Amino acid sequence: MSVPLSVPLADDTADVPVHRSRPALSPSRASDFKQCPLKYRLRAIDRVPEPPSRAAVRGTVVHAVLEDLFGLPAAERQPERAAELVPDAWERVRAERDGVDELVAANGPQALFDEVRTLVASYYELEDPRRFEPHALEERGGGGRGGAPPASAPPPPAERS
Repeated sequence: MSVPLSVPLADDTADVPVHRSRPALSPSRASDFKQCPLKYRLRAIDRVPEPPSRAAVRGTVVHAVLEDLFGLPAAERQPERAAELVPDAWERVRAERDGVDELVAANGPQALFDEVRTLVASYYELEDPRRFEPHALEERGGGGRGGAPPASAPPPPAERS
């Protein structure tokens, strides 16, 4: 199976790098393909939106907590402080995404908070966020599923000076 290039090739472009937009083949996308090639196509190529799952919402809240954590000075990035950031991160996720309340309604938000706190605490087992400064935080908005990177995204490596 070949994936068409998103940028047509010109005749005299030997010295100009060509940037091809192809779906990345991550382990989860490879698993999708092995399970069902149509599932892979819908997710990776056509990018058909899927309804959020509880696990996806939990991951989004964890990500929001870590973003907030790295917005703090290094000395304040204590595990206890990270745990305190969970409710505010949840409120932001609720405000940004429709339908997430229904995904946590059965057990209530406190159960989700406990799961998020456990996952954030496990992050401290991997690395200590007090020992370094982040280079940059992810930008919201811009590209996403449309394919174009946000205006503030750095250029591809071939275009950097």
